[in-house]
This record gives sequence, structure tokens and C-alpha cells, in this order.
Amino acid sequence: MKHLVHTALLLMLLYPILSPAQTQEATFAVPTLIQTADLSTESAIAPLMKSPALWQQLAELHQTLDQQTSNEQPRLFDQLALLSFAGQHEAVLAAYQQAKRAEDFYPYVLYSQAAAKHPPQSDGWPNAIQQQIEAVLRQADDETFVQLSQYLGWSVPRAEQYLRNVWQQVQSQQRVNRQQALAILSNAQLLEVLYQVIPLSQQQIKQEQSRRFEIQPRVMIKDGDIELTATIVRPKSAQKPRPTALQFTIYADEKAHILTAMHAAAHGYVGVVANSRGKRGSKNPIVPWEHEGEDAVRVINWVARQPFSDGRVAMYGGSYNGFTQWAAAKHVPEALKTIVPYAAASLITGLPLENNIVLTSNYEWAWHVTNNDTMDHSVYQGWQASENFKQKFYQSGLAIRDIEQTDGKPNPWFQKWLQHPGFDTYYQAMQPYKSDYARINIPVLSITGYFDGGQISALDYLQQHELFNHNSQHYLLIGPYTHGTAQGRPYEFFSNYQLDPVALEKDTEELTFAWFDHVLVSAPMPALLKDKINYQLMGANSWVSVPSFTALNQQGQNFYLRQEQTSGALILATTPAETQQSFTISVDMADRSEQRNLRHYPQILSELPDEKGLVFTTDAFEQPMQFAYSVTGYFSLALNKRDVDIGYNLYELTAEGEYFHLINYISRASYAADMATRTLLIPGQKARIPMTNTRMSARLLGKGSKLVMVLNVNKNADAQVNLGSGKPVADESAADAGEPLKISWFSDSLIHLPLIPWVAPE
Repeated sequence: MKHLVHTALLLMLLYPILSPAQTQEATFAVPTLIQTADLSTESAIAPLMKSPALWQQLAELHQTLDQQTSNEQPRLFDQLALLSFAGQHEAVLAAYQQAKRAEDFYPYVLYSQAAAKHPPQSDGWPNAIQQQIEAVLRQADDETFVQLSQYLGWSVPRAEQYLRNVWQQVQSQQRVNRQQALAILSNAQLLEVLYQVIPLSQQQIKQEQSRRFEIQPRVMIKDGDIELTATIVRPKSAQKPRPTALQFTIYADEKAHILTAMHAAAHGYVGVVANSRGKRGSKNPIVPWEHEGEDAVRVINWVARQPFSDGRVAMYGGSYNGFTQWAAAKHVPEALKTIVPYAAASLITGLPLENNIVLTSNYEWAWHVTNNDTMDHSVYQGWQASENFKQKFYQSGLAIRDIEQTDGKPNPWFQKWLQHPGFDTYYQAMQPYKSDYARINIPVLSITGYFDGGQISALDYLQQHELFNHNSQHYLLIGPYTHGTAQGRPYEFFSNYQLDPVALEKDTEELTFAWFDHVLVSAPMPALLKDKINYQLMGANSWVSVPSFTALNQQGQNFYLRQEQTSGALILATTPAETQQSFTISVDMADRSEQRNLRHYPQILSELPDEKGLVFTTDAFEQPMQFAYSVTGYFSLALNKRDVDIGYNLYELTAEGEYFHLINYISRASYAADMATRTLLIPGQKARIPMTNTRMSARLLGKGSKLVMVLNVNKNADAQVNLGSGKPVADESAADAGEPLKISWFSDSLIHLPLIPWVAPE
């Protein structure tokens, strides 16, 4: 889990850069100024962007792209950039209007509207762009104004960083593929548009904010020695006390907080965003996770006493801000009336651990939030450097306790979390635990996605709430969303998968405020919430609603691991083998030249990745089937070690021969039965390992499709490697690997797949 820097910047990350070796298409010359530029400093981009020679070379690249790709339809990100670069401003506006999810590209609209009247670089250009921005913002109502402010929330420095990263990746190459060429050109044109639009729009937005809202950007809330900083926004039209919409966050960003709180105010609430201790004006030490519940309650109680408050507080927000809601709800403050956590985080099931396995992908997060009293954005500015770091550490074979040797920087918070590999009292004190859920009787709306890396945290909160509070008012909305889009608006594509049109209907913040209206002012239930559990069935273009999460898996089929006697094929069979069968792989855990159980990209693959695992396949389905929920059951296995991290990837193999990735699973065998207590395996002795915290997916499987499960050991650069010695895994290095791991799965493993025949709604 990472903090979301800005929706639009993340949108650029949806278009990965491929190397020429990954494609057979035409190649294009890299502009020579990019090849020879000094891109080693963060300040390199701005002066380079002013070079007429660079733009002449980009124009030559544009002409070549236009000639060789005229029959190909680029994605909207590139389409708008290419049209804008060519000065086809009416075409930009038309493409924007026709697109389904174009809001984050709104700077192009303002730029093209002004450019249609006065060409950029002309004498009338500065006034034209300024007048266009002023007119649009001035004429908007409060809700539209807030939305426009969000669309114009681009960070120019971060866009410069992104362009620098793009150009650095191709700088050493003479020629690049089409996607790389598009990235070179599109990100340059985007940055040029941002240069022209963002500074002027931010100036005008500030003026409009002051005209429309009462804004208190930095209010200090003190309780003894504890200091907390809050941003408060109220509509100037407010005549009486109102409910408060609160976010509590460690991601301190005053500008973003004003926008967040302003959106709540536009919906009739008092908007409050409060920060963790040590952030912004607070002089306390910065402490992630540990005090968030009690500190959030301090803010809730303070807000409820203020003249602007009617005594009712509703919390919302995503990722870490989802965790803070559960942390507050643990204490059951009287004024807290509902929570809406989306993509909610948890230390033990998401950051930095997933099912007791430490994720190296989250190693840098502590620096991001503790290096200063706001956020250290330099931590995540170079995604390639982060990827290189993970790979370097994996190759080193070092114990994860010694990960700091890879880059020489101390990471005390990460080291502290390594001391707690099980769900012990350290974690139990921070978030609801067992009977705590029984006391949480307020309505809850959880939102997450099938592609959300932190999905299992969100679902674990839900399942624990249902388990310990049978009368819980807990609703879930889940669809084909990532960690980012679960918290906002979805894009038309995830990777190379095009979302169903109904999946695009979700707007998380608008859904949140509709939920608040329902709970607090008796407005109708939001339209997408037909029952307690609401999921978008991929491929069916429909939403499905059921009364409980547990009920989802009451229907389905049991499958067993089998090997056909005649063909030798490994199958997932609906009947167990008559005599016990075993399936064995041998893995040299010290060998870092291979990786296993990776979550492969793209989403839809033309062939099954070579994971060196055991590939089990169902028979082809004779009719369309609904797959909806998680895989449950247990693995019966034995190994020559005392522990192992197991995993699998589950795919739909379509009748057309494509592999659609459904689920990636990882779990530590010694913690699978109890996340709080480690129980080592006995070498050579058969054990039953339950599947714990499996991910959910929901997809309509076509007639003729099969399910393919690749069983494996989890061994890759994204997580620590469990060598099975029985020592604390954090202390294991490659020297502890010993003889190769031999792991056998047995045919009495039970795999429950949530499959039922699909009946199309009338």
C-alpha cells in the first residue's frame, strides 16, 4: 500500500513502458537532445522544456508516429496529447466529450478552449488562457467547482519528475517501440499544458475558495501533551449546526486537505481533515499506526463540542485513512455515527505484512510518512529505483532484518514491525479485535476492488465484524478496482482488461456522501447498494447483491487434486482419487535466479507464465458459470522443512485460449491456522494447512472456459523468502537454505471454488 500522490499522476502509471525486445512493431528514433541531456538532477526538465530545438525534434517524432500509427487508436492519455501537440484543439474537445473517464485530463480542455481563440505563443495567449480559467470556475456551482478543483489538482513538480523518469529510461537507446515513443511525446505535451494551466488555475481556485467557503487551514486541537492539526471547511451559507464529515490521516498535505474538506462542505457537511500526531503543526513525535484510534477519538469528541457541529460525526477515507476509522470505532465514541472505509489498510494483512509475510514492496513507506511533518515525496519519485532496490535485495540473499545493508539507510519503523510477525497484542491494541467488533453497532460501508493490493485487509474487517456481531450493519461494494480506483473513480481499462460499463458507475466520494445522507438525514439508500454485499460480476456487465458475505461461499463446488492415470494430466476434479496421490516439486530456496508465484502482468495473457509450479485444470464448463467470492478449503501437504510460504495463481482459461488472472494467494504455513501463534511443521509429516484470507474475485466464466490453478512456493522479490529453517523468518539468510525444499501436495486437499451456474437477470 502506498499513499496516493494524485489520481492523475497515477493515471500516467497505467501506461507502462516496454522495452523494444517485448514487441515486434516498428521502432522510432529517440530525440538526440534527450539522449545527450543531463537528466541527473530534478531541475533538469524545466530548462529543457524551453528549448525550441527539443520541440522541433519532438515534432519530427510526432510526424513519424502519425505516419506509422494512423490506423491505430491510442489510449485517451496519448490521443489527447497527440491532438494537442498537432494544434487540433476542436478535436481535443470532441475526444474529451466522447471519452467515458476523462475528468483527470481537464487541463487539456481549458488549454484547448483558450487555444481555439488565441494560438499559444501569440500575443493574446496569456489573457486568453487566464480569462478561460476564470470564466469556467466562476460560473460553476459549489459541487462543480470542487470537482473542477480536483481535476486541476495536478502537481507540476511531480509531472516533471515523471517525465524525467520516462526520458531517463530511454536515454541510452537509439530507437524505441511505439509505446515508448508515445510516452516520450505525450508526457512532454502534458507537462507543457500543465505549465500553462495549473499555476493560473490554482491562483483562481484560491480566490473562489475564499468567496464560497469558510476555511480554517490549520486548527490546533490539544489534549494534554497531545497536539493534533486539523483543517476545517464550512459553507459560508451555513446557518445552523451540521454533521461533520471527518478524515483522520498521516498523509499531511494542507492543500489536499482543503480540497477534501471543501468537497464535504459542498455536500452540506462540515468538512474536517485531521492529522496524526507529529504532522503539520503538532510538535509530538511522529508515530504511525499506534495511537491513531485514541487520537481520532480526541478529534471526534472535540468536533462534537464545537458550535458548528450538531454532535454527529461520520468518518470516511481510504487506505491508511480506512484503518484510522476502524481504529477509532474500536473505542466506540458516542458521536461517531457511521464509517466508510475504502481499501482499508491493516499492518498484519496489508502493510507491511500480508498473511504474516513481510512485503518488501512496502519497505519505503515508513520514510514517506515519517521523514518530515508533511510527506517525503522523494521516496516514491523513482519507481524504477524502487524496483531495482527490491531486485538487488532479493539477489543478495540477505535476511530481511539486514535489508538496510542494501542501501545503507536505517529504517527503524520497519525494524520494529519485523519484531511482530504474528497478530500479537501490538496489533490487537491498534484495531478492533474479537469482542471489540461486537460493540461496533454503527452502519459501515466498505469499498474495495478485485485488483486492490490491500483487499484482504478490507475483507478481513468485514468478516470479523460479521463473525463477532451477528447484527452488524455492514455493507460492501467491490468491483474491478485497484487500490487507487477503489478510492475514487475507475478507469475504462485495468491493464489490458476493459471494464464493463456498469463498473464505471462507481464514484467513491459521491457514493460516500449519498451514504452519509442515508444514515444521517434519512435519504434513500445509494442506488448501487441493493443488499449488504454488492459485487460487479466481470464479463456480465451487471451488479449482483446478496444478504451476507458468508452466504456468498455457501454455494459452490468442492474440487480435489488428481492426476489422470492414462494421460498423466493434473486436474481439479469434483471427486477425490480412489487412492492417495501426491504431487511434488523441489525448489532450491537459495537460488535467486528464479522467482515463483509472481502476480503477472498484464491482466489477460496469451499463454500461462512459466512459474515452475504444479498446474491443475478443471474440465471445460458446459455452460456459463459465475465465479464469485474467494477460494476456501485446505491443502494437505508435507515437506522436508519446518515451514514454507505457499501460494497459487488462479486463472480463467477461456475457450479462445486466453488466461484471465483471477487471484494471487500467499500464506505462511506456520501461521495459517492462527495468525497470532506460529506452529512449525514437522519435516516429513503430513499437515493440513487452511487457506486463510484469500482474495475475492467475481467473473462470469464463459461456456468452454476452464479454471487453472498453479500451486507453488512463494519465492520472489516482492516479499521476504521463508527458507524453512524454523528460525524467525526475518533472521533467515540464504545461508540457512540448506538442502532444496521438497514439498508435496496430496490428493485429499480440498479446494472449494465459488462456482454456480449463471442465470442472466431478466
